[in-house]
Amino acid sequence: MDTGIYAGAKDKLQKFPIEERKIISIFARKYWRVTRAEILSLSNSIYRIILIKPTETITHSFNLQREVVAVFSPYDTFQPRSIDAIDYLDIQALRLEEICCILISKDKNIEQSISQLIKSNQETRVIVPFSYDELLSNGQNDEFISNKIRRHFYSRDLFGIQSPLKKDLYFFGRNDIIQELVNKHLNNENAGVFGLRKTGKTSILYGVERVLEKKHSMSLLIDCQTLHMKSWNMALYYIIERLFQKSSNVRQQTLHTQHDYEDGNFASDYFESDIQTIFKKDKRHILLIFDEIEHITFGTSVSKNWNSGMDFIKFWQVLRSSYQKNMQGVFSYLITGTNPRCVEMPTIDSVDNPIFMQFTPQYMPPFDFPQTSEMLNKLGGYMGLTFDTNVITSLVDDFGGHPLLMRQMCSYIHRHSTDSRPHNVVKVEYEEAKKLFYEADAGFVKYTEMVLEVLRNWYPDEYQMLQWLSVGDETTFNGLASLSTTYTDHLTKYGIIDCYKGKYFFRNEALKLYLDKQNRYKKLNLTSEEKQQEISSRRNRLEPQLRRLVRSTLKLTLGEQEAKKKVITEVYGSKEVSRRMSENYTDFFDSSKHKIYLSNLFSLIRKNWENGFRNIFGDNVELFEAKAKIINYDRKADAHATELSESEFTSFRGAMQWMEEQVANYFNS
Repeated sequence: MDTGIYAGAKDKLQKFPIEERKIISIFARKYWRVTRAEILSLSNSIYRIILIKPTETITHSFNLQREVVAVFSPYDTFQPRSIDAIDYLDIQALRLEEICCILISKDKNIEQSISQLIKSNQETRVIVPFSYDELLSNGQNDEFISNKIRRHFYSRDLFGIQSPLKKDLYFFGRNDIIQELVNKHLNNENAGVFGLRKTGKTSILYGVERVLEKKHSMSLLIDCQTLHMKSWNMALYYIIERLFQKSSNVRQQTLHTQHDYEDGNFASDYFESDIQTIFKKDKRHILLIFDEIEHITFGTSVSKNWNSGMDFIKFWQVLRSSYQKNMQGVFSYLITGTNPRCVEMPTIDSVDNPIFMQFTPQYMPPFDFPQTSEMLNKLGGYMGLTFDTNVITSLVDDFGGHPLLMRQMCSYIHRHSTDSRPHNVVKVEYEEAKKLFYEADAGFVKYTEMVLEVLRNWYPDEYQMLQWLSVGDETTFNGLASLSTTYTDHLTKYGIIDCYKGKYFFRNEALKLYLDKQNRYKKLNLTSEEKQQEISSRRNRLEPQLRRLVRSTLKLTLGEQEAKKKVITEVYGSKEVSRRMSENYTDFFDSSKHKIYLSNLFSLIRKNWENGFRNIFGDNVELFEAKAKIINYDRKADAHATELSESEFTSFRGAMQWMEEQVANYFNS
């Protein structure tokens, strides 16, 4: 045996087949040390496992600090349960690498099988697959194993996972919240967690379920996206039916039937009786977890019976009454969602809200520097990426500690980096990537819209306040904030803004920049100088876009020669046509070569309305002329610093927005 095999493993390895021992010797020859060997019998299948310790070379290349599990699967066809053998090892107690493993299979197509497995389950470990044949035939190549690991580590985008995490494997930074929620349940307390989309709420719920399973408690995760399609009484039956399915000690004959619950007059009695029965038979305290509560909340549900509030009232009257009668610990509930309206409103259509202030809503806190650093170093390390400390600091500041936005930014860096791995991401590289990420419609814009959706849909006043703050209109923002703390309460609890000595500011610079870009021309109470600056800025941005639009449209509909005549006549007069026809058509739209103004472009569009421009600006040429006249007329403020009245400036904004939208639609189509 090779000296790379520890003495404690040698005896057990004698029970491994010869070809597997040859493979182990290949691993042990240069870059790895075999520290332990085990043989597991699981579900009538045999799996042999070795633990291999990386040398300094491997540690540096792949950020592997601990021993790695390597599993032998001696079957010609790969079965996913081969990976399950790893879960029978106490990973944490043995101090093994949790996220990665090596699979050695007799399946010659193991690479394709693992690729399909990862596509179907993003939470799968980083698996480096080898076949017996390729190791035995390439074993003399010292770099063969390292190259295979490099390919599978560096190509995997661990930052790109977007679905809620059901396992601990890629879960970071929220264990304290999980423990707090578990303790509330064990102390017979109800709880609620709220936050913007994609802040990890559902992942926390899965974490709570995992912990409670170890503590001999029963939890039931209820997706309110499904529950809202049922009436209040059948929603109660649905909960009982699901609890019955999770219990192994309750006979169905002891519970009330669906037909019983259909009679809403006694549904409350049936529910209380049934949940008591399940508790007594199963002997486990029950936690009912309601995810995405807004789907069954009054005023936010898409179902009429819940939206009106009547089903909400009846449903929660039953749960509250049953809970209060059974304080010995039968059940408690945990509510999560984006909108805490369900516990904030005291009445619903003049009827008392059954769960008003039943608990103090808890909001998802943003990631801080240590949490972000842990996530980046662990996931990035497997991908061959490390991040400078100042990059991590900037990431937290720029994205306000929002876990999804930060991970997607890192995913963008991973996917667009051309540097060889391992690679250290420095501040200059981060800033360049961030600029591109901000501009990518499928990147930052997509995720930001998702995050802000809850405010836009359910808190329009607060969303408007964010718009004012983003464009620097602090006067209007502070005016509304001073009327009531409720206007800033949600924004601060969601972690979007904060206040220092009475001055509000964005905690999330990325959201500020996004809103500023979307609303930069909605600021109120501008000075004359600011009005002039806006007019000049918007005209200067519109003019080159119109040049491109007019140039291509005239050429497409009239042909280059006829289009050139039209432009020369408009700019220089008909007498100049013969003298200038030899000039390059495109040059006429170059402001450094020809004096073609915005008024000329508007005139060309108007005079050639039927030559393609009707399809761009709509059927109403009079509407176009009116908008163009306002935009061109108000050039006086740009050119001569003339005072503009509020009504004139408002008209300019309306006309310019209309024109910008038509031009943008043209270039985006």
